[in-house]
Amino acid sequence: MGNASRYWNLVKIDAGGKQKILEIPAAKSFFTQMFAPLVPGDDVPDGDIQFQLLQLYNNALNETALLAERCLLCFLSWVLEQGCLQLVRKFGEKHNFRCSDLLPFVLDDDGKLSPASKYKCFSRQILQSFDSQQSSLTTWAMIRVKQHPELNKFLLECGVYLISDWAILNDTQPKQLERILKEFHTLSVSHVEIEEAQYLLQSYHTIYRVQRLQQIRKKVRSICTEPTTEQLENIAQYIKNKTGRLFDAETVRRKLKKLATQLREYRIYVRGGSLPIDSLDAVNQGKFNSLLEETPAPSTIDVVESNDEQAEFLQFYRQQVQISLQQALAKVTESKVRQLQRKKGDKAHIFLTALELSQCQKLAMKEIAEKLGMRAQDAVTKLLKLKELRTDVQQEMLMALKDAVKEKAKLYAEREVLKQLDEQLTIVLSSEISKIIENAEIQSRTMKSYLKPDIFAERLCEYLDIRKQENNQL
Repeated sequence: MGNASRYWNLVKIDAGGKQKILEIPAAKSFFTQMFAPLVPGDDVPDGDIQFQLLQLYNNALNETALLAERCLLCFLSWVLEQGCLQLVRKFGEKHNFRCSDLLPFVLDDDGKLSPASKYKCFSRQILQSFDSQQSSLTTWAMIRVKQHPELNKFLLECGVYLISDWAILNDTQPKQLERILKEFHTLSVSHVEIEEAQYLLQSYHTIYRVQRLQQIRKKVRSICTEPTTEQLENIAQYIKNKTGRLFDAETVRRKLKKLATQLREYRIYVRGGSLPIDSLDAVNQGKFNSLLEETPAPSTIDVVESNDEQAEFLQFYRQQVQISLQQALAKVTESKVRQLQRKKGDKAHIFLTALELSQCQKLAMKEIAEKLGMRAQDAVTKLLKLKELRTDVQQEMLMALKDAVKEKAKLYAEREVLKQLDEQLTIVLSSEISKIIENAEIQSRTMKSYLKPDIFAERLCEYLDIRKQENNQL
């Protein structure tokens, strides 16, 4: 229920980013004629009204359909404003952003009956993708706000990652978890702690995720909600059967939340978001183990003197190589996707599919072209532009890795040394990163068992997998 005026008053923003209300006379006249008994009214049955407007929008002749659409778009502008206000109430104070920072991402409707250009405003995209069999219009609009690419990018920069704890746990694999805990969360993470975290995640998947997948197969779509007490007790029992350790339901819930927080911090960071500094400088005194174990630290930078300091710096460096690579892959991939989304057709989806087939399934361009129904293999090559993608990743990785190493070097080096460090870092890190990129290029041309692991492709495939599962969760 709500006020009828929401169907002819559009929430807009002015040049300063502040909200203003624009009355659209044609929408008001149309709505008044269609729903005369309800105007004026403070208690409008939105469900019934929207059902009729959607019928006209989908089936009526041109002018009537445009007027019905305009009424629905006006209504959506109020919902989008509320979606931004909810985000501000929940995260704004802690992460230092206001509603005026968010509104420009979602309120881009010019209020005209017919679009003046091929550009689709965000509310029109929502309306065209809405399925009344799946949810209400308000619910769908709120979901789309949380999926908005540019809005999410802004929130990430503020340190906010909108995926729920339970969805994050759902789409994290135990093997992936081990690497994240070792290479990112390196503060006193022992083998026993990692093993316990893996058992916890495996138990969660066995109980919670299996039931979640059963719901999806039955086409019951919903967000990942907190596990029920029964599910938590079943998880605890599974852990007991596997390890002999006994936890109550509340302890399991608390441990799962802690694990989800660790995974959230990792995802925020690799996507270019901000995190507290102490989580980035944490180091592990134990043996470092990663896919880049044989990658040497910059040997020409003599800023670390003692053996202990050298070991610590080497460990930090290897950790940052992994993180900066994944961060660069995410940034470059998402930039390419946003670029393709502005073009006709479903090129962004085709690009992501082709990228996965090429880098993860190792299919030849000809095979990819056949699978995707493209005219020839050169069309796939032109779409993927792998050489260009690798170059962009290399540049982004260099900037991220260089900043991280320079910051860490401040703990060891004198100011005079740091002044000379910048040029040395560029040369040495460029050389190290080039080895990863060159190996990826060689791997793309041949599949030989004696070649080094393709770290570039492994991290890219991991990112594509996470991205796909996140979209399925929303």
